[in-house]
Amino acid sequence: MQATSSVSADIAAFYNDYSNLRSAEPGLPYVEGSPAPTDVVVPLVAENKMGGGTYGIELFGEWKIRPIWKLQGSYSYLQMNIRKDADSLDPTADNPSGESPRNQFYIRSSMDLPRHLQHDVTLRYVDRLPALNIPSYFSLDTHLGWHPVTTFEIYFTGQNLLNDQHLEFIPELINTVPTEVSRTFSAGVRWTF
Repeated sequence: MQATSSVSADIAAFYNDYSNLRSAEPGLPYVEGSPAPTDVVVPLVAENKMGGGTYGIELFGEWKIRPIWKLQGSYSYLQMNIRKDADSLDPTADNPSGESPRNQFYIRSSMDLPRHLQHDVTLRYVDRLPALNIPSYFSLDTHLGWHPVTTFEIYFTGQNLLNDQHLEFIPELINTVPTEVSRTFSAGVRWTF
């Protein structure tokens, strides 16, 4: 909806019904290694023994406060009801809904400054992931760019400015390194043609 020449909004609702989603089913155990002691290995085999539904809503808005300054914001809500089939022996959590954030939002300010400078600031919130024991977090990013011509930019960015680092994901099934995002600063040159 274009409410005025400077304010617009968008809303989307969704529902998905899934079947035959991937599950990790125990395979036939086998003995590995020699000489003794040996290990008994129980492999996990990918099968399709999960199903269920997801639904939610997404809201987006933009306000052009002045010709040089605009604010954008977005909010999303996700509800999941995914279950294993009755004959599934998958050892992971029964309902993976706690592995995806239920609530998320961001607010972004974009400003065109004098002397071909542009400044963006984005604040994000991501809800907790209770199945993975990951707390909710806020993240603040900034970008300052100088465009002497439209196809060339020199920029400086700062990401995750509110935290030294924050945890975003822990693999549940395969033991790999958790995803942590650190505070970072970078500068660069971008030329488009």
